[in-house]
Parts: sequence; structure tokens; C-alpha cells
Amino acid sequence: MRRFGYIYAASLLLTISAATDAAAQQKVWTRPEIDAALFDAGIVDKLPEPEQNVDCRVFMKKLGRTTAQQGMEIYGNYIFSGEDGGHVNVYDFREASRLFEESADTVGGIEPVADFMLGSSRKDNHVNNIEFGPRRAKGSRFPLLYVSNGKVGSEIEWECAVERICLKKGNFSPEVVQTIRLDGSDWKTKGYAEIFGAPSWMVDKKRSELWVFSAVKRTVAAVTKDPTENSYIATCFRLPSLKEGRYVNLGADDIVRQCIFPYDVWFTQAGCMYDGKIYYGYGIGRHDLVRPSCIRVYDTDSGKISARYELNDEIVYEIEDIVLRDGWLYVNCNNNRKLTKEPPYVYRLSLPSPTILSDTHPTVISTDRMERRNLK
Repeated sequence: MRRFGYIYAASLLLTISAATDAAAQQKVWTRPEIDAALFDAGIVDKLPEPEQNVDCRVFMKKLGRTTAQQGMEIYGNYIFSGEDGGHVNVYDFREASRLFEESADTVGGIEPVADFMLGSSRKDNHVNNIEFGPRRAKGSRFPLLYVSNGKVGSEIEWECAVERICLKKGNFSPEVVQTIRLDGSDWKTKGYAEIFGAPSWMVDKKRSELWVFSAVKRTVAAVTKDPTENSYIATCFRLPSLKEGRYVNLGADDIVRQCIFPYDVWFTQAGCMYDGKIYYGYGIGRHDLVRPSCIRVYDTDSGKISARYELNDEIVYEIEDIVLRDGWLYVNCNNNRKLTKEPPYVYRLSLPSPTILSDTHPTVISTDRMERRNLK
């Protein structure tokens, strides 16, 4: 046992050392340096200060995992926890909430009450984000589920699978009822900013809008070495009806509006949207200084960043997805099995305090007016 412990500890040190060496080869930007670079480049005048006194606790520890944790959604009493490849574990939200309220410090692990494979499951479906929409398909007690792939280079990279989830006698049965494909071939010629790929599909349930979130180029430090070299792009479309058919293409002519936000954080994950605001997660956790745990709140009405969370001291693992529920943000995380034996965490976070919107110079492009305009 001692020898095994020594080997494990040595392996852990080597893994951390390798990660540290890799980070050392890339510039580690501090928050003041990032903000100053964006200011000097004329991209922003100022940005909101990071949230203070954030209420952040481990909400639950998920047992029964099989592969890497990815998208998450909560509906009614069910937590749907998606995994790379298309497997979904289902947890009891009421039970998780009860244990959370009863625990003083440490929350125990919770076993899934059910599991199933998505209708869109396949090896290269990363299940980067899953979101219920505002509409239901016939025969289902759940709204339609929108599944983002999020895997760069996959043949389904630009697709969103729309699934009907049925529940009968405790068994969940999913079925793909529509596939939405993003066509960005003529965005630039029609006055819109292009994205590099890996679109994250988000549904604004209150406004019945479908949004795509991505960036001008990849958000890894090896590609974007300087924050002034990139921008985050949020693009709004109508929410297609199932009556439009099993396959729907959305191109430049379907864009309702587009917002371009300053790039002040690396390594996109996923997030959610409600009433015009995007809550989006970034980073890989405490083990990587180049990609710390962060959340940004983007206001698509004003085209500005309205809140910034710096969470590397609170969220030690990789943020994967965010759900807004009952006035709280629930943050799904993945952990590196080489670095910890802990099960994957879900954190509960307080919403941003009232914030004065950042005085930035974002670009908003609308079908009503094809010119670019700066919001002031």
C-alpha cells in the first residue's frame, strides 16, 4: 500500500509539473494586464469590477458517472447531466437540495435515479451544452431539448440536435425530431462577423429566441495569445418550429441581430440564457493558471458585459455548463481523474449584484440596420 501511495503521489506531481511547464511557456495574463490591453487598444473604456462576496458552495457531488461531464439542464425535479458521447445521468433535484440545505460543510455523493443515451449520441458528440426550450413536442412531458456538439473538427460541429424526451414507467426515451445546421458561409459578405466554429446553442426561453455563442477564432492560449486578437460573438436567430421540417439551415439571412463582446477571458465552455442575458463559463480550474475558472454575464440588449466572476479560489475544477434556476446559478463541473479521486461537482452560485454596465465599445449588427454601430 505504501508503494502504491508513493507511485500515485509521484505520478500526480509529474502531471502537475507538466501542466505547470506548459503554462510557463505561455504568458499568464493577470486581470489588470488584460483590462489594460483592451483599454489601450480602444476596445473598452472600462469593464465591471469582478463580483465580490460571491455565495459559492458545492451543491452536489455526482456519483454514477461514466465519461467526461459536459452539458447540464434542470427541469422540474430532474437534473439532466450530459456526458461526452451522449450518455445522460438523471438526478433528483429535490433530494440534492435537501442534502445541500442540511449539510454544514461537506455534501455527500448522490446516485442517479435513471440514465439514458441521447438520440444524437455518437462518439464525436461532445454534448457541450444541453438546453430545454419553451415548447414541447407531442407526447412528451418535457420541453424540446437542444443539444450542442461543441467538438472542433467533427462532421456535426455546426449542428444542433433537437430532441423529444419521453418518460414512461421510469424509463427515459429520447428521439431526434429536428436537426438545425448553422451556415456561416456568407456572414462576412452580408455584414456580419464570422465565427471559427464550435457553436454553443442557447435558448432564451422567455423571448423564444435561439442564440449561437462562439468567437472569431479558437479561445485556447496557443491560438489566441493576446486578448486584443479575438472577440466573442453572440448571434440571434428565430427559434425554428418543428413544422419547418426535420432539417433546418440557418444562414446570414436568418440572423436577427449579432453582438460582439470584448475578449477578456480564455477557454470557452458553455452556459445558458434568459431574458437577453447570457451566463457563460470559462476555464479549466485551479490546475491551470492560463485558464482559470471564470463566468461572464453578457447583456445582449446593451451589447455589454454586465458582470464578471473570478472563481479560481472557489471552483477548483473545470466549468462545463451553467443553469439558471430559482435565482441561483448551478455550475456543472468536470474533474481530472489524474489529479483527484473526488466525484464531479455541481456548484451553486449567487446571481450578480446590481452592476453598472461596462462602458465598452461593442458592435451590434441588426437586420434592421446592416451597418455597424457603437453603443454609447
